[in-house]
Amino acid sequence: MLAPRQLPERYVAWNQGHQAPNGRELRFGRILGRTRAGVRWRGPFYWQANNSTRLFEFPWMYEQVASRGRPLRVLEIGGGLSGLQFVLASEGHHVTNVDPGVTPPEAARSGFDFSISAARHRQLCRALNAPVQLASTTIGDAGFQDHSFDILISVSALEHFTDEALDEVVQHTARILRPGGSALFTVDLFLDLMPFTSSTENRFGRNLSIRALLDRSGLRLEEGRREELYGFAEFDPDRVQRNLSSLLIGDGYPSLAQCFTAAPPPPAGPRVAGGS
Repeated sequence: MLAPRQLPERYVAWNQGHQAPNGRELRFGRILGRTRAGVRWRGPFYWQANNSTRLFEFPWMYEQVASRGRPLRVLEIGGGLSGLQFVLASEGHHVTNVDPGVTPPEAARSGFDFSISAARHRQLCRALNAPVQLASTTIGDAGFQDHSFDILISVSALEHFTDEALDEVVQHTARILRPGGSALFTVDLFLDLMPFTSSTENRFGRNLSIRALLDRSGLRLEEGRREELYGFAEFDPDRVQRNLSSLLIGDGYPSLAQCFTAAPPPPAGPRVAGGS
């Protein structure tokens, strides 16, 4: 689905409760600074800049995880210092954030800094009472065993990845999920790129084919509207344009948020010998 402009009331309440998506400003910043009290006042979402589409993406993703019940083993792809990992860990989920924290040259040329200080991440974990494990590497080099995680999440990250980094993610996604597990994605849909214009890339990233992403990952679409997911035959850019007034458009850059869940195919059952 595409994130709607009108948020559900429960999402509004969730954002208020967690000070999402951009945290709380601190009047006495010079005094409290980055002390535990200062970190807790600012909240988990203060530490990484967010586009306004996160007003929907964060509570949607949280709700998807929470609906699956018991404390889960959660892997976030490219979480940086984003706040959702800390919220989930503070509620008892076993969260790992795999993020090399390295800024690719093309991103650096565009003025973006994706670097992460492991020490800073540890400080936030302690102050927020949120024991997230940071794997400062790529998913392929992290050494995750098969079927290690119940849930994989990625919040508007994959569209910023290089081709090489994206190839690595799709190679391992289905492998690390346990049977019955799910992958939860939000992916930016840029309004100034194909299929809406002739441009294929901007300084933020590119529009990914969701259908190709799932096919390459060995995942099947579990929840999501094909007509609102770029790459599916049902997707209609004219329909999206006609409905822009009802959709949440990012104020940091012109994008929509595609939200969907996917799962590995069910394991094959035992083969039954046929009768004569």
